[in-house]
Amino acid sequence: MEKKHSFFMKDKQNSDKIESLVDAFLSWTLQCSDTSKVERYNNSKLHEYSKRITSVLLFGNPDELNKYEILSIETWRQWKSIDLCAEIFLKNKETQKDEKYALLIENKGYSSTHNDQLARYKTTFEGHYNGKDFKLEYAYFSCKDNLNDLEKEECLKAVYRAYTMDQVFDLANPNKDWDYTGNALFDEFWFTTW
Repeated sequence: MEKKHSFFMKDKQNSDKIESLVDAFLSWTLQCSDTSKVERYNNSKLHEYSKRITSVLLFGNPDELNKYEILSIETWRQWKSIDLCAEIFLKNKETQKDEKYALLIENKGYSSTHNDQLARYKTTFEGHYNGKDFKLEYAYFSCKDNLNDLEKEECLKAVYRAYTMDQVFDLANPNKDWDYTGNALFDEFWFTTW
């Protein structure tokens, strides 16, 4: 399937105001992995694709989340200047034990990291979850075509998994066989180019 050009996500000024839109769409995508929340859409493709994208962001692997039952997913945008935080409650299908994950996502529209922000946000996140029995995960999500060397270095140093939007999509859809879900929001964000 060839990607179409987005009219909705287009930002001719290349400003980082697009980041707030990306926060919202990523938050919504994560929540569409939660079976109880996506029921209202009655769309199995939307749920499955969202689940694979969430699995990439949380684990770095599109299939890992299949080992779990998703109990709930809650998200917060712009908490303590962090773009997106998610609490993901899972039940391991093999061990039947509950597991709690907290995911921090820093996203960039057109800019790069600055002022050691990844390390600062990580410190804030770790402080908040200290003693709360959550496994902490960190992802850097860029809407640019490629990550620059500084971004890669900063992510490596702060132990964030680093992705462009296209890399997340390609990892979640390795066979390149996804088709439109019929959900205008999901399709506009994930299936178009900006």
